[in-house]
Amino acid sequence: MRPHSPLKTSAKNAPYGHRMSLKRRSRRLSLPVAIVLTAAPLVLFCTWLFYITWAMNLYHPHSSDVQVLRRIVPITPRTSKPGRVTEVMVSANNPLKKGDVLFAIDPKPFEFEVTQLQALLAASQPGTPELQAALDRAVAARERAEVLTTQAQESYELQTEFRARGAITQAALDAAKRNLEAAVQSETDAHAAEERARRELTSAASDKSAVVAQVRQQLAAAAKDLAETNVIAPCDGFAPSVDIPRGRIVSAATAVMQFVCDVEEGSRDSVVATLPQGAYPGVKAGAAAEVIFSTYPGRVFMAKVDGVIEITSSRQIAVGSDIFAITPPSAELPRLAMILKIDDPNFWIPADAHGEATVYADHAPFTGTLRKGLMRMKAMINYFL
Repeated sequence: MRPHSPLKTSAKNAPYGHRMSLKRRSRRLSLPVAIVLTAAPLVLFCTWLFYITWAMNLYHPHSSDVQVLRRIVPITPRTSKPGRVTEVMVSANNPLKKGDVLFAIDPKPFEFEVTQLQALLAASQPGTPELQAALDRAVAARERAEVLTTQAQESYELQTEFRARGAITQAALDAAKRNLEAAVQSETDAHAAEERARRELTSAASDKSAVVAQVRQQLAAAAKDLAETNVIAPCDGFAPSVDIPRGRIVSAATAVMQFVCDVEEGSRDSVVATLPQGAYPGVKAGAAAEVIFSTYPGRVFMAKVDGVIEITSSRQIAVGSDIFAITPPSAELPRLAMILKIDDPNFWIPADAHGEATVYADHAPFTGTLRKGLMRMKAMINYFL
């Protein structure tokens, strides 16, 4: 028999040392494969988790800063002069209606000013009887002069006819002519006198009307001040604190009370949410959103983006003559805001309440579904907070 070739010797029939060499080689070849097979699912899972987180933050941004804001109106007296408080009709945190009197200012000084201006107006309103009488006399004189001129003209025409017939002398005709010229001159003078009297009366009436108009304006301002001595509520709401003692001098220069208006019809179901700057460009008006509040555990309110706020107070440049100062950025970048409108018409929540919100886009709907699940989990967690 021919001996077997070493190349064809099986591992089983190979010597012991050769078999150990083959085992070590197979172990070296399988270790990288094992590492790859072990790490690949972990890499895929991390990649998938990164994509889910990235897509949720970009297309379905979440805000943990939802605020319910309320309009605050500073109450200041609207009288043009300072006044003394005589009575305070309200107390803190009591609901009030628009037009209810908050406090009263002593009206006596303002009543005295109104009475004084009324008397001045009554004294300024009579006309100018002397000038009117002078105009009447000028008109009567002009009318008489016109009558005399007409008579002189008729007499001259008659004398001219008589002279043509030789019934009168030339001297008589000349006398009639001189009478006519004098009558015409008298009429001219009468017209001039009437015009002067009329101008004087018109000028005096114009000056008097200017004075009367000025007094009327002052009287209207004084009457407005008198009406403003009762300071009223500008809207339905309440005053969180009332600290106006009787006898205090108040004026329009300083607010004496802060008044909280009830939620107005246009903003009754609106809240403000802030977002990181990276997610802000993707937020569009009309996008769907969800809002949760600790005040309503377990509930998720459907909403829409009503608008975005494109500026914050930290980046507002004050009006002035100074050179603009560019402040260095803070460690934490400012968040940008948007307005959310709750779909529920009966939604109400007290001012200064906080919540969370998520805005949804049409992209990556699977991550949007995951975000909705997280929102509902947080809403249920609110039961334990």
